[in-house]
Amino acid sequence: MMEEAPLLDLLVDYGNEAGIHLSERQAFLCSEHVRLMLEWNRRLNLTRITLPDQIIIKHILDSLLPARWLPQDGHALDVGTGPGFPGIPLKILQPALKMTLLEAQRKKISFLRVVLSKLALEDAWAVQGRWEEMERTSRGGPPARFDLITMRALRLEHGHLVGLGRLLAEGGMLVWWAGPGADQGRSESFPREALDQVNVDFAAEHSYTLPTLSERRRILIWKRREQVTPGQNFQDHGRS
Repeated sequence: MMEEAPLLDLLVDYGNEAGIHLSERQAFLCSEHVRLMLEWNRRLNLTRITLPDQIIIKHILDSLLPARWLPQDGHALDVGTGPGFPGIPLKILQPALKMTLLEAQRKKISFLRVVLSKLALEDAWAVQGRWEEMERTSRGGPPARFDLITMRALRLEHGHLVGLGRLLAEGGMLVWWAGPGADQGRSESFPREALDQVNVDFAAEHSYTLPTLSERRRILIWKRREQVTPGQNFQDHGRS
């Protein structure tokens, strides 16, 4: 396993190359996430990518590069987070995000809870379950509405847009990492009528390139409409 200092140096160098300038603390936390993942990967199938430099590029930086287009605070839900991507790197980069990491597999939840504890990340939770269950969240758990919902390394279906659209706060974003070479997920491929049911509109598509890789990647963003009514208090959109 790569020692901590070279791992940190790699992360800082690749981050700078990609235009992401992490603080010393942020770089350390990201490198600890990588170190713990490699340690646990001996027992669990967390990732097929096991070279530290490739993990930094294909997991950490792939999670962080789209942050320029995403909210910097509010309640966030990372659906099918696996070993914590993109949720944990986004939380490290944007500490004001209140991050819920949603994962169905119990073993991965155990790993995530160790990572959150080791990294001492505040306002971050690992929740076992599926997104279809989130509307029935018990009192005292994660909020019923989110300002940001992320999906990475998952196939996007129109049912995700409808179901997760119901979990968005007004003005909230649903963001899908399309992955390299994906031709699925164009905005026109989803029924307009289905999105109208939950007041969701396609908002943007952004592309980016990771260090050492030539193939461009992209994210697609849908946004829930803000409902403006006469006499509405514009300072309170129901966010806590």
